[in-house]
Amino acid sequence: MAKLTIHNPQQQKRALRAAGAQRAVFFWHGWSALMIAPVLLVLVVTGCAYLFDREFDQWWQKDAYQVKPQGTVATLAQQQDYLRQQYPAWTINRVMLAQAPTQAVRWQLTAPDGVHLIYLDPYRLVVQADIDPTTQPMAIVRRLHGELMAGTTGGYIVEWMSCWTLFLLLTGGWLWWPKHWRLAGVLVPRKRSDGRVHWRDWHAVLALISSLALAFLVLSGMPWSTFWGKQFAQLGRDFSTEWHWVTPSPNFHLPDTVKSRAVDPHHEHQEHAATDSAAVHITGGTESWVTQQHSAPQAAHPHHSKLHELTSQPQQADVSKAEAYLTRLALETYGPGVRIFYPATDKDVFKINYVPDKAEGQQTLYIDPASGELLDDIGWLRYSALAKVVEWGTMTHLGRQYGVWNQWLNLLFCLLVLAALIAALTLWWRRRKPGRWLPPLQSTDSLPLALKLSLLALVVLFPLLLLSLLAFVVCKFWQRRGAVE
Repeated sequence: MAKLTIHNPQQQKRALRAAGAQRAVFFWHGWSALMIAPVLLVLVVTGCAYLFDREFDQWWQKDAYQVKPQGTVATLAQQQDYLRQQYPAWTINRVMLAQAPTQAVRWQLTAPDGVHLIYLDPYRLVVQADIDPTTQPMAIVRRLHGELMAGTTGGYIVEWMSCWTLFLLLTGGWLWWPKHWRLAGVLVPRKRSDGRVHWRDWHAVLALISSLALAFLVLSGMPWSTFWGKQFAQLGRDFSTEWHWVTPSPNFHLPDTVKSRAVDPHHEHQEHAATDSAAVHITGGTESWVTQQHSAPQAAHPHHSKLHELTSQPQQADVSKAEAYLTRLALETYGPGVRIFYPATDKDVFKINYVPDKAEGQQTLYIDPASGELLDDIGWLRYSALAKVVEWGTMTHLGRQYGVWNQWLNLLFCLLVLAALIAALTLWWRRRKPGRWLPPLQSTDSLPLALKLSLLALVVLFPLLLLSLLAFVVCKFWQRRGAVE
């Protein structure tokens, strides 16, 4: 077949620019993929497991969880007193109500040797198990997923790679976009014996199917990220006085008539009682993003326990003040999975936090530990528009907002991303040249304007992407230096 020759200089320039843009996109896509792939593999695999964290925990600790209902359930105050008798030197941090009558109540206590999770039979007041929550398999999965088991540094790396994944998807979409629309090779992998074409098609088609889901998972996870999440919340607080819809904490700028309804102890239970089932489970996280970004009210008067007065042990608040609101608000019948956080200091308050599968049912109460007064009641009506989007995204990210279908669809998309990633790495291994890890890039090659603008917008939105650009500059510098030497 004769090689096509372009005689028109303008057409020739356009063809050269198009070829250079193609090489540039290939280079940036390949470079991004190799940089992201190790972290993305960890996030996808742990994400698949994270979707079933409750099911796994209940199976893994089935002997600790399972209790036989007999007689009456001891009140939380009775359970608290029993644990303080058994562990007088330990401090109670929080209690997680049972998810069913046949399950134990979980109490978290801090001892000199670390944190303990106590599974307590509320009928017989017997400790079923005493475990270190940090060593449990699903706790390790969560730490891998959130910080690569590397603390704050790992959190930064996860956030960095997650942000760059968005640009990877943009360059991948540019490479996939066909010049001629057809089914084979565009929407369906071609049946070819050529290994490169085979793996290219499988990577492109699988990535196309899962790209929007992957972008959603990245964006919905960003409010929880180490760096960007804090800046995002702070910007919401800074601008909330002018733009009420962006505040990350409950919208305290609502009219007083709405706020007064929101503090009514019964208003949200009446709204959601018809839609929320009784079999609601606690989430894998500590509490909702909204309440984490909201400063809790302080106690009007410092509280001191009798235990603190009689001994030198740390002062402890009495849960009976908070328990009264469980009965008053009927939270135990409204849905199990309620957490009660104990005051950390004598100026802190009890926090009753309820995070059901559906974001619309979230509610947090703040109780004065001395007087038992309800200091604040934060529910869905008091969330700003942005806060509602964040919480909805979080629960959908976890596979809970829309029930079991949400859970299994998220798993399907994670598996598709994993398959696309494996196909991409296989394709890269087959295409790589000896001594070269990345596609060739000439000095005149440049990304298309649309991708340049997209990258600029991503850098503005997610400043950690600057690290990637700096890494690219350093790599190019060493590459040129090696070529000169």
